[in-house]
Amino acid sequence: MIPLSLSLRNFLSYGEEVPPLDFSQFHVACLTGGNGHGKSALLDGITYALWGQARKSRSDEELCRIGAREMRVDFDFALGEKHFRVIRSWRRTKRGVPALDLQVASDGVFRTLSEGEGINPTQRRINELLSMDYDTFVNSAFIVQGRADEFTQKNARQRKEVLGRILGLGRYDQLQGMARARYQEHQRQSETLQTRLGELDTELAKREGYESELRAVDDHLALLGREISSREKVQAKLEAQRLELVQIRQRVAELAREQRRTADREQQVAAELENLREQQRQDGEILAAAESIEREFATYNQLHTQVGLLEQKAQEHGALETHRRQLAERIAQVRQEVERQQERWAATLDERQRQLDEHQALLIREQTIAIRYAQFKTISEQVQALEQARIRYEDLLSKCRRLEHGLSLAEEHRKNQRQVLAKQLAQLERARAEAEPLAAHIHQLQTQRTQLQIKAEERDRLADEGRDLKVQIGEREQQRRAEEEELATERQQTLALADSDDANCPLCGSALDAEHRQQVAAELAQREERRQERIATLDCELAALGDQLQKMRTRYKVLDEEIVPLQQVHQDLATGEARLAQIRESASEIQSLAEQLATLDRELSDQSYAPQERERLHKLAGEIKLLGYSSSEHETLRQKLSELHPVEAEYARLQDAKSQADRLKSEQAEAQAQLDRADRQLAEAHYAQEEREQLGQAEQQLVALGYDGTEHQRLRLQHDDLRDSARQFERLQHARQRRASSGESRMRYEAEASTLVGQLHTIKEEKKALHERTDELEDVDRQLGENQAQLEKLRVERDQHLQRRGNLEALCARCAELAQEQDQLREKLQGIQRQAWIYQQLDKAFGKDGIQALIIENAVPQIAEEANAILARLTDNRIQVAFESLRDLKKGGTRETLDVKIADEVGERSYHLYSGGEAFRTNFALRIALSKVLAMRSGTRLHTLFIDEGFGTQDEQGLEQLIEAIQKIGEDFKKVLIVTHLDQLKAAFPVQIEVTKHPDLGSRFSVTQHA
Repeated sequence: MIPLSLSLRNFLSYGEEVPPLDFSQFHVACLTGGNGHGKSALLDGITYALWGQARKSRSDEELCRIGAREMRVDFDFALGEKHFRVIRSWRRTKRGVPALDLQVASDGVFRTLSEGEGINPTQRRINELLSMDYDTFVNSAFIVQGRADEFTQKNARQRKEVLGRILGLGRYDQLQGMARARYQEHQRQSETLQTRLGELDTELAKREGYESELRAVDDHLALLGREISSREKVQAKLEAQRLELVQIRQRVAELAREQRRTADREQQVAAELENLREQQRQDGEILAAAESIEREFATYNQLHTQVGLLEQKAQEHGALETHRRQLAERIAQVRQEVERQQERWAATLDERQRQLDEHQALLIREQTIAIRYAQFKTISEQVQALEQARIRYEDLLSKCRRLEHGLSLAEEHRKNQRQVLAKQLAQLERARAEAEPLAAHIHQLQTQRTQLQIKAEERDRLADEGRDLKVQIGEREQQRRAEEEELATERQQTLALADSDDANCPLCGSALDAEHRQQVAAELAQREERRQERIATLDCELAALGDQLQKMRTRYKVLDEEIVPLQQVHQDLATGEARLAQIRESASEIQSLAEQLATLDRELSDQSYAPQERERLHKLAGEIKLLGYSSSEHETLRQKLSELHPVEAEYARLQDAKSQADRLKSEQAEAQAQLDRADRQLAEAHYAQEEREQLGQAEQQLVALGYDGTEHQRLRLQHDDLRDSARQFERLQHARQRRASSGESRMRYEAEASTLVGQLHTIKEEKKALHERTDELEDVDRQLGENQAQLEKLRVERDQHLQRRGNLEALCARCAELAQEQDQLREKLQGIQRQAWIYQQLDKAFGKDGIQALIIENAVPQIAEEANAILARLTDNRIQVAFESLRDLKKGGTRETLDVKIADEVGERSYHLYSGGEAFRTNFALRIALSKVLAMRSGTRLHTLFIDEGFGTQDEQGLEQLIEAIQKIGEDFKKVLIVTHLDQLKAAFPVQIEVTKHPDLGSRFSVTQHA
């Protein structure tokens, strides 16, 4: 990945309209500017665009410039031959709205590669392109400010994880997961196939029984067919008689229904006549009282009109009364509100007077408080100066103690390193001794594998021959069944010829005389004899084939059991060969470890450790004496400051009281004026004037309406008493209308009643004749039922046998299919078991203890070599680093680790015992080494180095060595960018990116090139 351009908008200290940074203008550049001006923010913009992260894991909202609603970072980079662009933005809302887009240039036009909803799919696509995540980047190619020791300070497990990501070992975890998943899948398939083969063996054991039962079912079906045909003829005759009986019964039922309908109508006509006579009587009574009914109805109409008018006045009176009551309540509410205001202003007046009295008590003591506050400020400044001296004193004292402790640990640490190297060398020597017997064991395994493979091939050949034999046996059995069927047919023809005198010839179909009959019988006997001979021959062939198949099965089982160890032999052979290769590779490390051990022995015999540390210890003691810090004087002043501390708050209250007095007096006058205004309103009743006028108008309208509730009630009672007159008047009208038509209806009903009596007599006569015929056919139902039951029983038995025959045929066909499936599954099982073994070996090979361990083991020396080459230039060969991959356990044995060992001319000692400059140079060398390994080995295609780290811990010589190292390693990277504010470091690089910060515009940068 090579940066091309970076554009920021409202990101950290950068505002709007910031020009893009063009990386194509330089190879190595120095990024300079004041503290807080935005140097590191440019590098944060790159990591934020690619991974959405910046220093200190700040949130998007914290990265957005204060006051801005939206921020955006555009970053263009080259990857191989392609030009990519990443655009990441964030909009300030209640929950925050992030956005991410990945684009690639094609013919000068960018097209998006983002897919799916949200930013996660696009982020995964970016990680796949770069083959790294943010943590891998900041632990290798990006030395972040304050985090140069990121890799050194991690524990051994975390360092192995970082190194694994740098070397791209994640792909081996993916391959291991794929291999394990496929191994498990093949295991599941193998178990499934074995279960299925067991089921098939159980099913095929029933095949012979199915075939025997099928032949018995066919014979019984022929017998049932003849019996059913005889019963069906009887059934047809009885069905015809039963049909006649059913038709007679239907007619009888129809006549019964007609008889009931006629009787019901006769009763209905009689009831209608009775109702008509009663209606004529009631209509006569109503017509006799016609004059009285009409007089009462007229009175009822007059009262109805008067009551309606009074109802309308009652509604108007109720509305006016409600309005009057509401106005009275509103006037009372307004008066209460004025009284509450009067009380509030009186309370405010009292409160302001109380506050003025409190402030006056503090203002009297103004001069005394000012004198004590001046004493407090003087002593506070003295305490601050002593506190700074104390911090410097404790810092110097801590450095002295660390140096003293480092001097005592130097020799012990070197001895521990020697012990580790000696154990590693002994382990390698023991491993080399294993090589010869291991090679012999591998040869034995190879011989055993060859023998077992020959037996496996023989077993497979027997399986193929067994399948062929099964096909031949099936063909012979089919031929035998065909011969038996033909033999049965010929025997039936012979029986038919003997039983019947007038039979036709079964061979040609012509009529038979005595001589011809004898010839046909002799021909049929000869045919039967020849067919029985063929059946006997087939039985012999079947017996021979069956014996041959049984022998093959016995041999197959023996071979199948003998080759069971084959899979384990494969596994043991692969494990042994891998171990032997590992032992042979480790032989080359023995000489290197021996040389390292000899070097340590020479250094331990010299006993010359840490002269610089002793010199620094002497200088620190002089600085402590020159500082002259006194803890007793510091404590005395601190106690005096504690005694005077309350005066600070008292002085603040005094200043507040002086500023509050005028405001309280103004508010007191305002409260008095409002209180006087409320008193006048209550005394003069000067409130709710509009409501008072509306109340008077409502009372006048009530008087003008003149509504009398008593008169209204009297007329309403009279109206209710005459309410029935309307119904009586309606009945009178109906009676007058029915007077003419009731006579005609009575004559019509009397004629219909006479007709219905005649119809009932005719129906009874026809029913009597039909009942006589029914008695004659009564026994048909019983006979039909008995014959039907027998017929159904035979049909059910036939259907059951037909169903059983179909099932048996299906079972026989299924057995043939299962036999074929059994052969196929056995062959498939062998292939799956072989594949499962292969994936099991791949699972181990791709694991942490397989290829990954070998890659890390081979990469660690390269990282150490690169780091030591850089340290040689930075420290004049004084400091070296090494990685310890094995650690001794207290209980015995060793454990894999990845410890960083640092040594100088004094010997190996803890990382924390080195000075800031030495620690920085060590961390710097390690990080550069990791970056170079990342660029060369992991497939991440990263050719850029960013250094954002303070160089203030370096002396003049250290800076010169750093500059030389950076310029040297710049040849290994396409882009190198260094962030610093040191003038000596700025002048060492031809290209400078100067960053400045403006109060209104935010941060800006400019690129300057020097000769």
